[in-house]
Amino acid sequence: MPKNRFVKDIKEGEQVRDLFLVAGKALLTSNAGKPYLSLQLRDRTGQMEGRVWDRAEEIGKRFERDDVVEASGSAIAYQGRVQLKVHDVRLEAGGAKDLTEYLPVTRKGIDPLWRTLQGFLSEVRDADLARLLSAVFPDPPEADVARRFRQAPGGKTMHHDYIGGLLEHTVSVAGICRFLSSHYVGVNADLLTAGALLHDVGKVHELSYEGAFDYTDEGRLLGHLYMGAEYVDRVCASLPGFPPEKTMLVKHMILSHHGELEYGSPKRPKILEAVLLHFVENMDAKVTAFNDAIEELREGARWTDYQRMFERYLFSGKFPPARGGA
Repeated sequence: MPKNRFVKDIKEGEQVRDLFLVAGKALLTSNAGKPYLSLQLRDRTGQMEGRVWDRAEEIGKRFERDDVVEASGSAIAYQGRVQLKVHDVRLEAGGAKDLTEYLPVTRKGIDPLWRTLQGFLSEVRDADLARLLSAVFPDPPEADVARRFRQAPGGKTMHHDYIGGLLEHTVSVAGICRFLSSHYVGVNADLLTAGALLHDVGKVHELSYEGAFDYTDEGRLLGHLYMGAEYVDRVCASLPGFPPEKTMLVKHMILSHHGELEYGSPKRPKILEAVLLHFVENMDAKVTAFNDAIEELREGARWTDYQRMFERYLFSGKFPPARGGA
């Protein structure tokens, strides 16, 4: 069965029968003591909640999280959002080999972003750092890390949470850093570029994205800052004659790019390039998250839902139309 309707197009009152990726599944109990199935159904345009009230236990045995299913039901309004009152769910025969219908993808294009990244790499004049970057980001991207880097999201939910999001975020950060390296005196442009391109490389193994985005066991236990620094350390050690001082500086930039201990950085930035990287990375993540939140506003709304990243509601900048004068 081909997919016909997308989450963003489903309106209250419609009858729905279509394919979705199961991004979340939980068997819960209502206040009346009756079991019901809570589902997160998604496609590349968004995610909606689904509730199975009848035959919940029976239907729940038919599929698991990350399966593609055919769900049928009625679209209803609940707390200002469209929710699916699910009548039936069936596992899609053969599953889905191509998840691009079910997972969001960067709008900027993976291949154009990769070419931009390669352009930044080609501008690095420091021979050692150029060797390091070429080893991590070979072109064509035949190495496992490079292939995964092109596909990985930038995060599970907070920012750049779509296929290619890590690449998009990295290219944006590197571009801003290249500008700042010529704007401020005393900046080592090559070191800043290397740090910008490598700061989130640990996310290729921190996150799983073969289905609904989630954290791997390694990602939960170690985190992408440590994983990225450890990976870069191994690559530098494999390059003959790579200076240990440069290894240390690049690792410091990776480990400190969250800026503060309470935000997950085991070290705070202690070189100029690390200070710049921290602020640029944080700015790019927040601007993207802000714009995504505004884009997801319900029709007619001017304020977003509460945003965990910002710990506040966000305003669209739009005021209601002025009333006509007498």
